[in-house]
Amino acid sequence: MKKIAAVLFVLVFVLCSCKSDLPAGGIESFDDYNRELSEEEIAAAMKDAGNEIENRPDENICYVTINCETAVKSGNLSETMQKLIPSDGVILDSYEVRYEDGASAFDIIAAAVKDNGIHMEYKGGKNLPYIEGVANLYEFDCGALSGWMYKVNGWFPSFGMGQYKIKRGDSVELVYTCDLGEDVGDNYVG
Repeated sequence: MKKIAAVLFVLVFVLCSCKSDLPAGGIESFDDYNRELSEEEIAAAMKDAGNEIENRPDENICYVTINCETAVKSGNLSETMQKLIPSDGVILDSYEVRYEDGASAFDIIAAAVKDNGIHMEYKGGKNLPYIEGVANLYEFDCGALSGWMYKVNGWFPSFGMGQYKIKRGDSVELVYTCDLGEDVGDNYVG
């Protein structure tokens, strides 16, 4: 009984000590985190993150990379999975995508996987999709804290990829984490 109480105490302590870079405006729970944000909230989050690049191209072009290096290095993949994904973890490297105005990060990731014949499975609507698996690598394949995350120009937005509107020259990465983002540079949990 003491072990259960200790585990519960540690769990509550860890959850209470989590940091967040969520934009202001009434986001107080995980359910609110998954809600569709207003244009103003998204603009404020992007401004706060300094998510800008210089010398954007004149055309609607962006780049998609899909990487699961952390899964490869984790040692948690079955022999079958090791044969299905590249040994360096790079599933797609800086693939150029042309897009229409208003396209989201999800739109261009979906276009890139379709163009390259890469399997992707997701749930939820187009505005709030959750990617479950890419190239047959799924959430939880490398433990309870593993799954797919996205970043744009090196920044992990605190809102869904269906809400991030692509700008010319953006570099969008879909990365696999084995440690709730810490192993890929996201400092959401701290």
